[in-house]
Amino acid sequence: MRRDEALTLLCCSPCLQVHEILASTTAPVSVKVGPVAPGTDVVTWLAKDALFFTLVQTPQGTRVYEHAEDMLYFASPDAQLHRDCPPGTAFLCQTVCDRQPEGPAQPRLLVMDLVAPVIACPRARNEALRRLASTLPSVCHLQWAGEKRALQGFVAGGFVPHDVAALVALRAPLELVRESGTGIAALDVLDLPR
Repeated sequence: MRRDEALTLLCCSPCLQVHEILASTTAPVSVKVGPVAPGTDVVTWLAKDALFFTLVQTPQGTRVYEHAEDMLYFASPDAQLHRDCPPGTAFLCQTVCDRQPEGPAQPRLLVMDLVAPVIACPRARNEALRRLASTLPSVCHLQWAGEKRALQGFVAGGFVPHDVAALVALRAPLELVRESGTGIAALDVLDLPR
């Protein structure tokens, strides 16, 4: 999905009320190259050419933080979190256009991780994210995260309806670790998503 399409889908006007937002929810996403431990790490995927956004619930409604341009927006009606979503809750998301058996590709926002409240353990964070699923708007879809071996089979089988750039381990909120594809870290860094 192109940036202008994502902004049209998710955002209204820019938001200058930064005092409503916890600084930790608008920190940059870190995608590092490193080992992914089978059986230990919680693993998910990065979509090819995806953009990162964070949906943040405030007492006054949902805000959308665009990571690439470091901009905060009021959420469009399609991106509003349900009023039952606790203020201070934030979700890391990536944009995708899912292929459909018939018709045009479907733009979606995949919810990858819970940014706030801060939960250090990725497994506990994933469980908390699943409990909050009912507060997500219809444009959002929970992204699967779990054992690397299960995800590898799913991706290799062609069951993901968009192109996958890499498998990543969820570490701290906003911190993802991607395995080296070439074995040369300097080369792997060159094609990391922004």
